[in-house]
Amino acid sequence: MPDLPSPVSRNLVRLTEGELLFVPSPRLRAFYLLLLILVVWVAILPWFILAAVTLPAHVTLTLVLPLLLAILAVRMYIPKYWASLKFRFTGTELVIEKGVLRVDRRVVPYTGIRDIEIACGPVCRYMGIASLRITLEDGGTLHLPGVEDPAEVRGALTEKIMG
Repeated sequence: MPDLPSPVSRNLVRLTEGELLFVPSPRLRAFYLLLLILVVWVAILPWFILAAVTLPAHVTLTLVLPLLLAILAVRMYIPKYWASLKFRFTGTELVIEKGVLRVDRRVVPYTGIRDIEIACGPVCRYMGIASLRITLEDGGTLHLPGVEDPAEVRGALTEKIMG
């Protein structure tokens, strides 16, 4: 019987080859959708109402219809983007893959990682997720978003990188 992946935490799975696979929490997808709703209600809806009241119907429809289609496209894109986020910790490097239309793949050797910090804002804290900010030797940073138990994941990743 083949070895099945064993969970290290809610976001981290130990693969059969000894690799760690990080998959963001479904709460991150909900957070992105919440942001979309806030943008629509705060930034777009008032303009829709103003256009409906002040402009002729054909002009309003011409302005509003493309925006509605754009909002719908973003709504459909968010779950696909969330599903595309994959962070794999191999024996010697971190492999990051993300993207829907064009997959962006980045490989960072463990020797290029300087520090791992936990970052969490008030909204993320309310939703029960955080991000891990990985500081690189060249001064750049990487973010692992949607971590449900950040201290545990940070410890496992630090052990993997130093180990």
